[in-house]
Amino acid sequence: MVDSTPQRKLAIPRLSSLIGHRGRSIANTAAWSLAAKMASAANLFVAVPFVLSDLGPMEFGAWVTLVSLVYFAGFLDFGFGNGTMNLVAAAHARGASGEVAIILREGRRTLAKVAAWLALAVLVALPLVPWHHLLGLPVEMAGHCRLASAAVLFSIVVAVPLNLANRVQLGLGRGERAFRWQTAGQLFTLVVVAALAHAGSSLPVLTLAAVGTPLLASACNTISLRRDPALQISANLPRQADIAARIHHEGLLFFVMQLAAALAFSADLPLISALRDPAQAGVYAIVQRLFSVIPLSLSLVWAPLWPIYRHALTAEHHVWATRTLRRSVVMAVCLASGVGSLIVIGFDWITGFWIHRVLGVATPMLVGFAIWSVFEAAGTALATFLNAASVMRFQVITASTFAMLCFTCKAWTIPNLGVEWLPWVTATTWSITSALPFLWFRKRIIADIFAKKY
Repeated sequence: MVDSTPQRKLAIPRLSSLIGHRGRSIANTAAWSLAAKMASAANLFVAVPFVLSDLGPMEFGAWVTLVSLVYFAGFLDFGFGNGTMNLVAAAHARGASGEVAIILREGRRTLAKVAAWLALAVLVALPLVPWHHLLGLPVEMAGHCRLASAAVLFSIVVAVPLNLANRVQLGLGRGERAFRWQTAGQLFTLVVVAALAHAGSSLPVLTLAAVGTPLLASACNTISLRRDPALQISANLPRQADIAARIHHEGLLFFVMQLAAALAFSADLPLISALRDPAQAGVYAIVQRLFSVIPLSLSLVWAPLWPIYRHALTAEHHVWATRTLRRSVVMAVCLASGVGSLIVIGFDWITGFWIHRVLGVATPMLVGFAIWSVFEAAGTALATFLNAASVMRFQVITASTFAMLCFTCKAWTIPNLGVEWLPWVTATTWSITSALPFLWFRKRIIADIFAKKY
């Protein structure tokens, strides 16, 4: 009888050499990211039939529009969260733990100021804006619409400083800690929203539950990071103006890109509600959420890969970065193509099982979402690398051009051609303004990245 122990011992080093220490870090973070995304997907899909049954089509359309504003307003940290993460990742790769603590302190101060200004703006705008008109609801619901809008806006304000902890944990290579809290927060949100909808709660209550409950997990993650002994810093240490300036500079460039992405991607539902009606926004949101399983799945890799790219570039491991970029693009395109095709083919069965009704969605909308999912997957794989490398000027120019052209075309398309052509508009304008310029300038961009010191 042959002893298989030596063979088992050899298998582990082979696996280790295959994925390397960075691969293990990505796998560990991705495992918890998977748990968080599954919880988020459950929150997206399971809550929909409960809320739809409770509120009806019109108020449901307003609810999904309001909840989508949380993602639309993710740029309101002015990019300082991503800027802080990049600086933390680079300092961590150099082993400069003291610098990490200083960067974290300056990032907190910056985002606390941003939150204070945003809170002031919300207090001014809240009583002045006709929220029921923007949501396409009758004037009799003006009070409910204002309360629901207040829940969203103040949740956005509170999220600005709280979300920094997630970015810092990723920069330190400890993304699994952030994703554990996210998992707990999403599951708890699902339970709260479903229970309140089953009890027949109103639009403001369901909106507050959907956007406010996840902040409890972010608060717990923030407290956990503050208690980390390795990140403690003397209260008497003076402000580091140079680090604050670096956060501001890189962060503001990220802000421009986030603003452009919000304008191009997240404005669909508000545009449909304003130019058509909330019922069509509700149908569009259901299709959009179904296809969102593709970027949600791929974000399992992008979230931990961004800071790891930064670590590799700081250590000048260019071969690894190039190989990983190539493989990530191929993997993303293959996964998006397969899953998108399955959704198109089985859409009626999936939605029948999910929301127990036939939506009658036009085929052009489904095919357009499938095609855009492939483009988005490839673009996000590339953007993850460019963000880590701080390739900002090129991305700011292409993203701004894309956003303006995409938004303008969508505003014309909705009343003239119909909602079903929106994903085609997104795919076409992105190809012209982002994909083609990168293909043209790719050699120069890659050469500049590898010549830079991080």
